[in-house]
Amino acid sequence: MRLFVAFLAYICLCFPAHAEVSMADRLCTTSSVDNVSISDLLKSGRSFDCSDTKYAIEGPRVWVQIPFEVETLPAGAIEVQGDSNGLTNMQVHAVLDDGAILSYYFSEQSVIASWRPKGRFGLPIPGSENPATKSRIQNIYVAIDDPKLISSLLLIELAHQQKSEDQKLPLSIMFAVLCGMAIMPLIYNLFFYGALRYSFMLWHSLMICATVTYTFSSSGLIFILFPETSLTTKMLVNYWSLAIGIAVSGVFLVRFVERGKIAPWLQATIFVTALMPMTVVALFLPVDHGYSIHARAYYNASFVPVFLVVLYAMVHAVRRGSKAIWFQIAGWTPIVIFGLDRVARGTELYVGWPILDYGLYFLLISETIILALGVANRILRLRQQHETTMRKQVELTLLADTDGLTLMNNRRSFEREFQSNQHDYQYSHLAIIDIDFFKRVNDRYGHEIGDEVLRVVGKELASTHHFAARIGGEEFTLLMRNDNRQNRKKYPANALTEICQTLIKAVSERVPEIQEPVTFSVGVASIARRDTLRSVMATADRRLYAAKNNGRNQVVWIDISEAQPSKPSGKAAF
Repeated sequence: MRLFVAFLAYICLCFPAHAEVSMADRLCTTSSVDNVSISDLLKSGRSFDCSDTKYAIEGPRVWVQIPFEVETLPAGAIEVQGDSNGLTNMQVHAVLDDGAILSYYFSEQSVIASWRPKGRFGLPIPGSENPATKSRIQNIYVAIDDPKLISSLLLIELAHQQKSEDQKLPLSIMFAVLCGMAIMPLIYNLFFYGALRYSFMLWHSLMICATVTYTFSSSGLIFILFPETSLTTKMLVNYWSLAIGIAVSGVFLVRFVERGKIAPWLQATIFVTALMPMTVVALFLPVDHGYSIHARAYYNASFVPVFLVVLYAMVHAVRRGSKAIWFQIAGWTPIVIFGLDRVARGTELYVGWPILDYGLYFLLISETIILALGVANRILRLRQQHETTMRKQVELTLLADTDGLTLMNNRRSFEREFQSNQHDYQYSHLAIIDIDFFKRVNDRYGHEIGDEVLRVVGKELASTHHFAARIGGEEFTLLMRNDNRQNRKKYPANALTEICQTLIKAVSERVPEIQEPVTFSVGVASIARRDTLRSVMATADRRLYAAKNNGRNQVVWIDISEAQPSKPSGKAAF
């Protein structure tokens, strides 16, 4: 909605100002050495090339002849506008009907100071501010020293000077707002990347940086904050930022879409084609070695393969069931369409409408916002998948550590708890509890009743503050906590006697089908810090069998055969 309102505001503000008259089809060119003046050029009778080869010129100084047809131009002062990339010194001359010449000379810094939004310059035509003089101008001659790109000639226009000046501030504000809107997702990405570490967030952040840099530079905002920036530097920033943005977007596409939704061969194709604009910039963009007629065409043409591959990749991912790709379809499809139009204009297939360049800026910024929403959605899905995976892992862990019948800890979790006790020493005794004559319960009342007894016993043991586990059949274990009760006389026997009495009562009340009491035999062993599970279990198991051999329904906590008359008997019945 914000972008739509901004675009409407731009339409209302800027359409009245579009009084430019393109000169691409009517201008003529020639070249000379850099010390030739306009009067010398005209006196020499040098011919100007107006054919289709007029842009194939050489020489340190290029001259452009523009017919000045007053009836086709807006009223008021007129200026020459064009692409400012890579320019240095310039001259603008007006030749009147009597042969008189009016001249303005501009250093590179003056050309920079005359910047117009969207990477253009605006140099006043001498005499055009005076209606009488303006009507007498026959031709305009523009001298460009050491041009580097064909666009410096191809995009020359005549425009209303005051309207262009008036639109400089609102358009600059518009571009600044667009940059600010794009930076917000960048802050969001960087903030959450530190916590989540999803690689596609980093690549999206790099895409945003490239987009903002390109918009900041090509729109002319760079001259507001950095007025000393050379036009060659601006040219390099323009071309490299867009090329880098395309390269990064290829990596982002592969990283962002769900795994397996883009075939490996297509991923490699995306990487290769996304690097083509950077390769062309590195090989063909002139910096300090003169004018190139083909650099701009090569640069624009280098975008075609990646555009086509991206379109195919989006269809490919949709057919494979990707959901994340829909955000890229929404964000990138309009850019690809506008980009192909710009490629066609950049390769001189047709002149087109310059207004579409402004549309491309809006689309680039809206793409960052759409993909920011996509990134947020993707993060949400990944978090949901992570939570689902973690939940399944917890469930599997519980299944692995839980006895299926009683839903209490099993032998695996019991052994792990005993191992951890060697470090924190929470438990002082281990007790093995066995249900007396449990086979007789199964034989007499059936396995369903027997299972119910096991469930009741397991639930009661699990409700104590000790660590309870079922280790097999009718055998249960208790790791008894190391609390202050252990200092009391017969601590484990008394505590286990109370527990067994509770078990007998619980089984009697909850399994009324069993007529006789269900009793329990218990063997207990103390746990020292260095004791192994095997040794402690062997001791407790030996005492359990002692309890069974001595009549069952009792707790044995010392070896009865070793007991002395002066000591406790080592068993407790209940």
